[in-house]
Amino acid sequence: MKISGTNRNVFMAFALILIAFISSCEKNDVDDSGQFRLKVVNASPTAGPQTFTLAGTLLVSNGLNYQETSDYLTSPSGTRLVAEYKNVGTNTVYASGEIWTANNITQTVYLAGQGSKARVKVFKDDLAAPNNNQVKVKFIYFSDNGPSVVKLESGSGDDLVSSLPRNEDSGYKYVAAGNFSVQIKSITGNSNSNSFIIPGLQAGKIYTIYFTDAADGSMVANTVLHN
Repeated sequence: MKISGTNRNVFMAFALILIAFISSCEKNDVDDSGQFRLKVVNASPTAGPQTFTLAGTLLVSNGLNYQETSDYLTSPSGTRLVAEYKNVGTNTVYASGEIWTANNITQTVYLAGQGSKARVKVFKDDLAAPNNNQVKVKFIYFSDNGPSVVKLESGSGDDLVSSLPRNEDSGYKYVAAGNFSVQIKSITGNSNSNSFIIPGLQAGKIYTIYFTDAADGSMVANTVLHN
């Protein structure tokens, strides 16, 4: 069958779109000319110590326990980079996900959840230091036992974050140094709430406070220091 010039052009355009689509779906599309920095966190209380592999390269080999974090690690940037937390000493993947990144940015990746709900979540960091002896804080909500969306209030009842869905971050807030009190509540008006005191926040520092479930099912708050 002879293909007319017009149909040939349409066919070629479709083929180019298909090739671009397949290329965009390629896993581990590494940019060898660029780099980014990544901090690795084990936020899963029952996972045990974990190694971390990104795009086939072992970045954390000694095994991170629950609540432990790595230093910032330098790695080639790229898209659809396969991130794998593995049980230390084995090749068994506990949870995997994808990281989309870019040159010269800074991100933190978390192993969150337990068992079949274990997941890999990554968030971009802003490491510009706060001014005026303040503390820069970001909140992340990982609890699977709590409501799907919560709000945060200070210990005195002032609004901090009006809506924080599970697996998302709040953006940065500025708070006073010292002991920090926070309440986490459902946005549906349920009277149940969890209250936490985060001790010793230091002026000029940048933290993430993440909420997750302890091994016994209760909600806990942990911190990550970024500078």
